[in-house]
Amino acid sequence: MNIRQELKSRFDQAELLQVRENDFKITVENWEIQDLVHNDLEKAALRVVRDGRSGSNSCFGDSEETLISLLEGAEESARYGDPAIFDYSEEELQQFEEGEEEKYQQTPPAMMLDFLEEVKGFIAGAGQELTLNISLQKEYLEEKIETTRAGDLRENKTSFSLMVSLPVPGGGSELGRLFVQPEFFDRVPDEELLKLIFEQGKSREVSLPETGKLPVIFSPRSLYFLMIALIEGISGANIYRETSPLLGRLGEKIFSEKLSITDRPRMEAAGSRRSFDDEGIPTREQSIVNRGELQNYIYDLEYAARLEEEAKGNGLKRTLFSEGIDTPVRPALINPVIEPGSSSREEMIEELEEGIMVENIVGFHSSNYQQGHFSVQAHGFHIQAGEIQGRLEDVMIAGNIYQDFQEIAAVGKTLYPGYYGYYPYLLVEGIQVTGQ
Repeated sequence: MNIRQELKSRFDQAELLQVRENDFKITVENWEIQDLVHNDLEKAALRVVRDGRSGSNSCFGDSEETLISLLEGAEESARYGDPAIFDYSEEELQQFEEGEEEKYQQTPPAMMLDFLEEVKGFIAGAGQELTLNISLQKEYLEEKIETTRAGDLRENKTSFSLMVSLPVPGGGSELGRLFVQPEFFDRVPDEELLKLIFEQGKSREVSLPETGKLPVIFSPRSLYFLMIALIEGISGANIYRETSPLLGRLGEKIFSEKLSITDRPRMEAAGSRRSFDDEGIPTREQSIVNRGELQNYIYDLEYAARLEEEAKGNGLKRTLFSEGIDTPVRPALINPVIEPGSSSREEMIEELEEGIMVENIVGFHSSNYQQGHFSVQAHGFHIQAGEIQGRLEDVMIAGNIYQDFQEIAAVGKTLYPGYYGYYPYLLVEGIQVTGQ
């Protein structure tokens, strides 16, 4: 079947997104290999306009029978769809690199297993009794978008990730480090793993702060709550609905001048890097917050059309907490980066007479994050006299990002992979902490 010909004959407009995903993952639990999982998936999403109405459908597989079902489902959807208010992409962009799949194929499972043994040997040599969990993954991804308006975009990428986590006493929490890069690992990330082992040792005792306003060090792994709330605030969908707390605030100061955030979708090291979004719009670097000042909102094609703005490659099949081929497109940041500062994590800790360091948070989804509010359980450490005293237990933090992040005392100088982006450690002056 000639899919492009079928699309032109059936619909006024059509946009076909095709994805091939090939990944291999090794999981270690309590030092022992638990799973070796290989996935090789073909999936597709189709959006159409017929008789002025929009329709959509998605599928797994690429057989002719599956594609016929994809077309028929989209056709049926358009019978009852909303009026079409935007045109699909007419961009052309070829970013397909022949060598990308070779990197994936030239990293066989045996090589990955050997590297896992190196990581395990390094941690075992630290001389402590630890429960160790590891996830090591390689992923090859191809994406292709064709539209009946002559849009034709294609790219591919390979990425490798290593997640090392150590459960803390008491259960229910882990300390971890994530490493992501476009080439396979040539060495054990010993410096960060030593810090992780040190933290796990400090987690064996409980130490609680007093209740009150305290300085808080947020780890890169915990900052997803900041990014999720900010994405909701700058989303063109919420600007259009007039539900965003950032409505009409472009050019205004919303955070401390020490905080700058840039969307860098083509950052080479990022696993989420991409040259075009899920609507076939080329991505570009954008300043979101510059020295605390709000610079840009983000749009997909629908809300760019509704607000008469330009779509700049921020239409993704991603919700706040998940993504998938059958997910509707919404405005999102591709690869947000909090620009690094000049402080080290160790310097931040040494400066605190009394405070906490948050490694992870629990319960954020039940907060009113759309308005920037948070009230969550904090997992991490109590700090006194410039030293980590012990782990937190039943400690809560609460506040609003647009108020509390006006007072940032220090920004870390090293970036780490986090929630769809890269972040440093942040020291924020006065967060409400419920401790003893």
